[in-house]
Amino acid sequence: MTEQNQQPLNQVYWLRGQKVMIDEDVAALFQVSLKVLRQRVGRNKQRFPPDFLFLPTIEEWRQLKRQADFQHAIGDAEIPMVFTEAGLLMASGIIKSDVAIKVSIDIINEFFQIVNSLKK
Repeated sequence: MTEQNQQPLNQVYWLRGQKVMIDEDVAALFQVSLKVLRQRVGRNKQRFPPDFLFLPTIEEWRQLKRQADFQHAIGDAEIPMVFTEAGLLMASGIIKSDVAIKVSIDIINEFFQIVNSLKK
């Protein structure tokens, strides 16, 4: 795996007992602006229930910043949206970029590999 492919793994954090990514990192992963990501999500709110996407509390955001070693310049005044794994897959379906399409395909292929391995 190249360093570019490994970078998103460094941007996965634990919150509420699950893996999450901050919206800024999701936008970077899909190679779109944060504004575009937020617009697409806003136009497709019905696709993002709270177990796919949520706004962390101030304390949760502080916890995430500690996990991220303060990599993000966002302060407490602007708490970002947080995507769960399911939310990341859903976002890959509404973002029009080659990377988002590849992420969506990779996730689906991995899912089928898991299903097939369970059948054996």
